[in-house]
Amino acid sequence: MFDTVKMGEQIAYLRTKSNCTQEKLAEEFNVTPQAVSKWENGKAIPDVLTLCKMSQFFNCSVDRILLPETSVLLDNVSFNYEFLLKPRSPVADYSGPEWPKSISFASLLTALKLFFGLEQRRDAQKHQINDDKEYILQSAITNVCFGYSYSPDECVHDSFLIYDLDYEIHSKADYSEDEFITLARWQIEHGYPVIIIPKEYTDTIFAVGFSDYGHTLKGLGFLEGDDLKNANINFDRLNQYTGWYKIDCDMMTLRPSNEKMPLAKACTNALNRGVALLLNDSHCKEDKMQGHGMVMYRNWSDLLREENKSDADQIDCVFPHAFIHYENKLRTKQFFELCVDMIPDIDKEFMAMAIRQYDEIISFAEEIATIAHQRESFTKDCLKEKRNHIIEMLRRSKELEELALSYIQKASENI
Repeated sequence: MFDTVKMGEQIAYLRTKSNCTQEKLAEEFNVTPQAVSKWENGKAIPDVLTLCKMSQFFNCSVDRILLPETSVLLDNVSFNYEFLLKPRSPVADYSGPEWPKSISFASLLTALKLFFGLEQRRDAQKHQINDDKEYILQSAITNVCFGYSYSPDECVHDSFLIYDLDYEIHSKADYSEDEFITLARWQIEHGYPVIIIPKEYTDTIFAVGFSDYGHTLKGLGFLEGDDLKNANINFDRLNQYTGWYKIDCDMMTLRPSNEKMPLAKACTNALNRGVALLLNDSHCKEDKMQGHGMVMYRNWSDLLREENKSDADQIDCVFPHAFIHYENKLRTKQFFELCVDMIPDIDKEFMAMAIRQYDEIISFAEEIATIAHQRESFTKDCLKEKRNHIIEMLRRSKELEELALSYIQKASENI
């Protein structure tokens, strides 16, 4: 049976053994000395978060504080306190069957929906399973599928509001290492994952647990351009990220939102932003192959002409952009198909006309991706011919996309 008096005596013993006064302990845990006195007299007990901090401070297990008679002495052991959140509903192993899945944040948001038990599809064991719809939807809501090697500087709140969630971004520069670790631990202990967004090319971490007092996070990793990693979601097999707090990164913390956004509204917002981005004809990045919209067709064609002019011995400017281009156009088309079902007042006839243009755009994109895959096997004699062929496919794709977007603008006039 739990004995608050014995627990209080144990706190007093551990404090004394550590040469710590009640005042110092109170300061450590941000409470009053009177609160410490009540703990030690068995008249009150610390909350769960304080108990976890206390176990770290005294270098012992929580059991040793709560149940001093039955706990094992751990004076010489570095106790590895672990906390792990489980998904709200059982999640079946998921590995996306369709290539590609290069957009990491769209995959991460799919995992977020699964984690919170918001997926409606179930397998024979009643476990929730994922399909590609959420990935397609989030690729569009985050704007990522509308650009080449391009993503917006900020996350779009709509991506979370459709789940009745919102987020805050915390920069590591604003915290000490201990404060940053404590922030992650507190969030996870209170039932919400954290998302660690690195500023270098390494995993974005969807963390649902920790060990070693938060020095190691446990969760899933997503990496831009890594199709295999982004297509696998399994909360029973978590990666460990030791020293995560040492990298230059931001931390995204989640919280309930005050207002859930209807899917139709989120799709309408994404559709309007997407059309504006796709119609862009001005360059916005230093690298010619980073940007969005019609300007990319011109930039890419210019690079191909430059390679022809210099008699380059490879088609360098198609890699990896041909694969990004293919997925962008595939996901854009699929999003427009979703809009037909999700936006009540959209003109389905004009949308169907737009989608037919994208069928041909995607066939060109697939052919360009095939050339990019084989680019090192071409003889020098046929390289100019291949480049000219790509330039012609890009010219035709631009015409088709401008036509498709004019149809979509007409389709959305009444929404």
